Amino acid sequence: METRTEMTSYILCVDENKALTERRSIVVWEAVTELVCELLPERSELLKLWSGRHVASREEVSAWLEACFRVRDYKPRPAFDPSRFYTSFGYDLEGAAKVLKIKQREAARLFRKLEKALMLVACNEVAAAVRHSWESGHAIMLKS
Repeated sequence: METRTEMTSYILCVDENKALTERRSIVVWEAVTELVCELLPERSELLKLWSGRHVASREEVSAWLEACFRVRDYKPRPAFDPSRFYTSFGYDLEGAAKVLKIKQREAARLFRKLEKALMLVACNEVAAAVRHSWESGHAIMLKS
């Protein structure tokens, strides 16, 4: 049985009933949103809108375009050595959560944010979906 962190989601164009992105773990979507809000705190309210059902605005499109550039230039600098939690199957999120004194889901987001290539791809997907919404006047939403 899937847990909430393992569930996959995608951005749906509600009007066309069409997937606008690849299916990704909900943690990836949460991580990219968290990352762009950290990189652009002054635009965080706009950057958080994408997952709820709505039609995007020009300002939201602009915020996500800027976010793509910020993620592209982003250099992850963790305050700990992530390699100590690396296993042959990925990261030991349970062990990392205990050591870092955070919840396991927070650890999952933290490790995803360190994967720059993944964050850039996810960021570009959100930006494209938001742009589709604004240009076509279609509602978008995160769908499980």
